[in-house]
Amino acid sequence: MSIRVLIVDDHQILRTGLSLIMETTDGMEAVGTAVDGKDGLAKVEELSPDVVLTDIRMPNMDGIAMLRALRQDHPNLPVVVLTTFDDQEPIQQALKLGAKGFLLKDADKDTIIKTIQGAISGQIYVEPSLMGKAFAISAAEKPKLNERDTLILKMVAEGSRNIDIADTLHLSERTIKAHLTEIYNQLGVFTRAEAVAAALRDGLIEL
Repeated sequence: MSIRVLIVDDHQILRTGLSLIMETTDGMEAVGTAVDGKDGLAKVEELSPDVVLTDIRMPNMDGIAMLRALRQDHPNLPVVVLTTFDDQEPIQQALKLGAKGFLLKDADKDTIIKTIQGAISGQIYVEPSLMGKAFAISAAEKPKLNERDTLILKMVAEGSRNIDIADTLHLSERTIKAHLTEIYNQLGVFTRAEAVAAALRDGLIEL
């Protein structure tokens, strides 16, 4: 039995090209196409596809909004998303909403087919060039330090002891320790070295 694929994209050329790939591949069938997320949801109800292949960025209703609706009404329907390299935040949103595959729009035929087949089997495929985008910490998720904590952590990174920092900032050593405890909690670490490493990694301080 063929895998019945619903293609959702606002560009006719891409819909036509993807449909051609499905129709020229054994075990695949383009059961229908849709021009945006709203149309896609209607086609899901009408056509009962085995998998949805959708663009992320579309007018009226984008792929993320459609994914959110599908997760509620059709939680077991696998979705593979098409994206561009710069779409970090939507990629991460789609991952959290249960998308099973992440492809660049210029992916080759074999990659598209393997990703769809994997999605049907419950596997998640992220195109290698998108891995960093999918799993990097987004700006919204990065911890935020206030000006005082940032200064203290920078001094720690430069090798200053608690007592040295306290003298420089005209604070007590106990207050510095309290600030460091708050910094550790914010960064999810337990030591001075881990705090410095995490802050440098996330761009919170520079040396």
